[in-house]
Amino acid sequence: MDQEHKTGSQERDALLREILDDTSPNRPAAKPPQRPPVSHAAEEEPVPVVSHAAENSAPVSHAAPTPSPEPAAPPIDPRDDDLPEPDWNIGSTQAFQTNTGGKHAAPVKTYSAAETAQLYEDLDGISQQEPTPVPPQQQKKKKKKKKRRKGRVLSALIITFAVIAISVVVSALTMTFGRDLLGINNDTKTRIVNIPSGSNTSEIADILKEAGIISHPKVFTFFAGRSDKDGQFTAGEHELRPDMAYETIFEELASPAMNEAGTVQIAFPEGINLREAADMLESTGVCKAEEFLEFFNKNAKYGYTYESHLPSFVNEKFYPMEGYLFPDTYIFYEDMDVDLVCQKILENFNSKITPEYYERMDELNLSLDQTLTLASMIQAEAGTVDQMTKISSVFWNRLNHPNEYPKLQSDPTTNYVEEVIKPNIKKADPELYAAYDTYQSNGLPPGAICNPGMDAIRAALYPAETDYYYFYSNLDTKETYFSRTLQEHETIMEKVERTRQPAVTTKDSQEETQVVFGVGTSVATEPPTDEYGNLLTTTETQSEENGE
Repeated sequence: MDQEHKTGSQERDALLREILDDTSPNRPAAKPPQRPPVSHAAEEEPVPVVSHAAENSAPVSHAAPTPSPEPAAPPIDPRDDDLPEPDWNIGSTQAFQTNTGGKHAAPVKTYSAAETAQLYEDLDGISQQEPTPVPPQQQKKKKKKKKRRKGRVLSALIITFAVIAISVVVSALTMTFGRDLLGINNDTKTRIVNIPSGSNTSEIADILKEAGIISHPKVFTFFAGRSDKDGQFTAGEHELRPDMAYETIFEELASPAMNEAGTVQIAFPEGINLREAADMLESTGVCKAEEFLEFFNKNAKYGYTYESHLPSFVNEKFYPMEGYLFPDTYIFYEDMDVDLVCQKILENFNSKITPEYYERMDELNLSLDQTLTLASMIQAEAGTVDQMTKISSVFWNRLNHPNEYPKLQSDPTTNYVEEVIKPNIKKADPELYAAYDTYQSNGLPPGAICNPGMDAIRAALYPAETDYYYFYSNLDTKETYFSRTLQEHETIMEKVERTRQPAVTTKDSQEETQVVFGVGTSVATEPPTDEYGNLLTTTETQSEENGE
């Protein structure tokens, strides 16, 4: 056969014939028929070609259940060059006949159009063979192996994460407790810690925690119990810092307390101002007055609760911390660090202002600074504690009626300007003077005018319920007179002034009656009353003045 017949269609035909031979039902199972080799050279023997001449072949019957055998076709000479060109335009009932070399002719099998198209798709590599089914037992084994592999991977992941988590927790605990144990802390401020007599190690640890020296009392107690200093801690005041290691704290607590030698006891009276307190500290050898005023007003910050209630001090106040030195008896030391002096004073103040007072301030819409300012005015005006709540009511009545009584008109505020601000200010400031003088400014002054005690602070927060708008106080006689109107007020003032005794001066002492006038701007006609609100007659007033 010529070269032009050995085209791609012939190769395709040969491959299709091979598939038909392999799938023939009459083919012996033990020995499959050998497919003649396909030659692509013109000189070699050509491959037998299946005849597709539809016109010369006998029609195939599809009605009979068993196809009748046809006589074997005569052998075809492979060298015959007169073979017709195969026709690949196969219809729906086109027959294919395999050539077995002339020995055994296989029965003709017909294929539908769909089957024929599927065969060509197989030749073109489009269809895919279905996978060989796996026996159920092998499938179960594979599933078990897969589950085992997945379980092993999951277990490994869980163990890995657990190890990582434990490592992180251990590292965090080590860093946290280690920092406390070794004193790795940025806070280097010295604190005075008072250890009460009879305190055990656990109680001491709680005190140190509250003072900000340590962070973990139980850890401290654990290591203290394993040191040779446990049981030797001494009562009293000790200087400690947060950056101290536990071992250093043990040494300090086991050493003698600070108050065993070189102590200085100072009692600050109620109503003392900062200038006076600073002079007392310097005169007793504790610290310099100017150093105390500078540090107390600008740098004394220890993280106490009251600090969160401080206003933003600008240039509105003369002494920003006036009112925060709580009047009490303190034990200091000679040549004491000014930082520790301020710390002792402010720690005491912080302990006096309880949560109850902060809640009451919120109810009155009053700040801590305003509370101390009002309390300082009450402290300066009152002759006795019993008078404080009534004096507070006068100030509150005026504050609640600012249109009628815009000015509080308290004499001690004027005295503060003249006796404290002007002598100690570096540069004259008339606006500051006017702001502190309640005869010139409305409402409360910018800051406290002294340091009030607890009675005055409570009176500022819990005033008596009265309708008084005026009062008159004689600080020497401890008498205070309250009035509802200006006429009452002026009548009392006139009587007291008319009966005042001149100051008597002797060689040993000087006696002088000090009168502090109250407040008032309006006119009314109600009679005057005493400190208990009782009406005063002319006879009673004269009898009191004559000492009868």
